[in-house]
Amino acid sequence: MVKATHFENLKMFNPKLLTPNQKFFLDLSIPSLYLLPLLIVFFLPKDFGFGNESLVPLSLIIGLSGLVLWIAGMACLGKALRILPETDSIVARGVYRFIRHPIYVGIVCTHFGLFFACGSTFGMIYLFVIIIPLNIIRAQLEEKAMFAKFGDRYRAYHNLTWF
Repeated sequence: MVKATHFENLKMFNPKLLTPNQKFFLDLSIPSLYLLPLLIVFFLPKDFGFGNESLVPLSLIIGLSGLVLWIAGMACLGKALRILPETDSIVARGVYRFIRHPIYVGIVCTHFGLFFACGSTFGMIYLFVIIIPLNIIRAQLEEKAMFAKFGDRYRAYHNLTWF
């Protein structure tokens, strides 16, 4: 018998099979993975713009734009906002008319902009090793749940939007 790979385990992930304690742990730990590097970078020495301080304003604009997108995505979801991939409806209003995962795109842009502005090598490594893969996995799990629940309705929405 062949062991399942991590990706195959993700395909089988079902939040309904988690215990309340497991859900609580994930509800706390996943957002912490976004907050922790921001706190660490805040206290680390800075090399603004990685030595090119003229790039700092552009980096901050990217970070602020990401934050606006992140907040707009959360606001559009309202009570439908979940940490784990569960859903009752397809949200296609606001920024969701154009982007299927604006919160994840916003998180990446926010972290990129702030880490680049601070010139944080640690932050950039964390972004590419933890945050981006985490968001891709979360997006894949959400899309799996959406396709399973809504089928062709979600496929039509999926085909009209970016990531």
